Amino acid sequence: MMGPKFPHIKVVFGAVVILSLLFFTLSSYRVSNVIPIHLSNDIPSIHTVTATVTVTATSTETKTTTTISTLSSPTKTQDPSKATATAIDPDQLDVEQIEADFPMGYKNPNPWFQTPASPHTYAKELMELLTDDQLALLPGFKAASAVSSENLRKIESFYGINRTGSWQDHINSLDDDGLSPLTKWAQDFIYNHQHPEDCTGKKFYVLKNKWPRHGLGAIIRRVFIEMSVAIQTGRILIFDKENSPGNTLVEEDCAEHLGETASLECVIEKLSSCAAYATKENSVHEISPSETKDGTVRDTVPFVELAYSSYFSGTGVAPGGSVLRYWWRAQLYGYILRPNRAALARITELRLNKTLHQGVETNRGDISKPQPRDVPFPLPPSTISMHIRHGDKGGEGRLISTRDYIVSAERFILRNPLRYIKRAFMSTEDPGAIAEAKRTPFINPVRSYGNIDWTWYYSNIPRVDGGPQANLQLTHNKTDSLLTHMMQLWMAIECDTFVGNRNSNWNKMIDAIRCTLMDKCRAPYIDAGFVADWINFP
Repeated sequence: MMGPKFPHIKVVFGAVVILSLLFFTLSSYRVSNVIPIHLSNDIPSIHTVTATVTVTATSTETKTTTTISTLSSPTKTQDPSKATATAIDPDQLDVEQIEADFPMGYKNPNPWFQTPASPHTYAKELMELLTDDQLALLPGFKAASAVSSENLRKIESFYGINRTGSWQDHINSLDDDGLSPLTKWAQDFIYNHQHPEDCTGKKFYVLKNKWPRHGLGAIIRRVFIEMSVAIQTGRILIFDKENSPGNTLVEEDCAEHLGETASLECVIEKLSSCAAYATKENSVHEISPSETKDGTVRDTVPFVELAYSSYFSGTGVAPGGSVLRYWWRAQLYGYILRPNRAALARITELRLNKTLHQGVETNRGDISKPQPRDVPFPLPPSTISMHIRHGDKGGEGRLISTRDYIVSAERFILRNPLRYIKRAFMSTEDPGAIAEAKRTPFINPVRSYGNIDWTWYYSNIPRVDGGPQANLQLTHNKTDSLLTHMMQLWMAIECDTFVGNRNSNWNKMIDAIRCTLMDKCRAPYIDAGFVADWINFP
């Protein structure tokens, strides 16, 4: 009776043995870092891996259940002269750290792999090998590292220097390939909606300041969400005269010379040319979804959404909702955050004030004595923008350490040594972040950069590791303080690479403006936090 069933049981146990060997092999590979860390983030420890296999063989008379647990082999004592892989526990890393790039402990085990010496160590010997004609050419190469005349023109126009036209003229002078897709069209679309040729018969959405404790980045985000809704309902967005958005960021008398009350429009261009046409009859302070054709308020304007999708038609690309929303909000950032003439003149004055800015090159020999460096205008090519958001951000999300921002930058530079060097403009509300950076010549000791020590640029402005309102209160004039911080934003856009955390509204402004008010959207953006922070941002 039982004879014919024995072969099935043998097959079951054979399968168990094979599966056990397979899991043992996989766990061994995991410990040796053959399988990337990110594929097993659910494993609590990379030193012990438990695999459980349950196999059930069923017959009319018996049930056999076998459970096998396999543990990785304990680490064996190894010859210290031989390089060994370093196990990285992902649970111990706040973000992907640079040590993960060097499982061999920063060394290549091959004896023939040696880092060549720097030319600076034997420059005199090299000079003796050159002809007189070659020696005569050397001084001229320094000029090649300067900002090109075309890039200088764009940056000066961005600051309003030598620019006679409007912001629209500036945007239209930029390179389409360096802008976010359809930027010139989108900026004209928003402008024309807010500035029609004839304001007669128009409807308005009058926006009050509902966010008195918000900083600039958060208020701009709130305003552009409301502007998007206004466009969907065919209304023009204007600010309430008595309680205007941003009135807590500026002095109460900032607009008295215009006969107006305090408003964010003390420092930015007027959102609309039709504000004088708003009456109680043609205006609302809240928009009902019933005003849209289908009773739905969307993240984007239907026409804008289809225009953006049509741009990619025939390319095989179908932009997702998160990308579309991020693109549209970047356009609204760009439209709203355009300093007016007076504000731009003050921003430029602050930027060109050499006593306000400081540069240092860190000194790995004595970190307490960094070497002073000039801060040129504009910032040199390949300078990295690094906005370190600390302060009250911890109440909203995870704070990223200063070290992790620097790690993210060094990881990028290590991968791109032919163009990028360790030089950054740092903006932050945290004075401790600047102090830490000045003590950090490097984190990764591999000498494959253009320079070993970091060069840091920053502005000597009042800072407190707190919220935006606390920082504005550090000076006698909030309006001028706001413009000083906007100057920091403009300096960031001078850079060619961007390191930040898109969980921060200020970093979002940097990301948006570089793609809409400047043509640097193809420049790398490295997120020091979770790389997908932008996807579901409210």
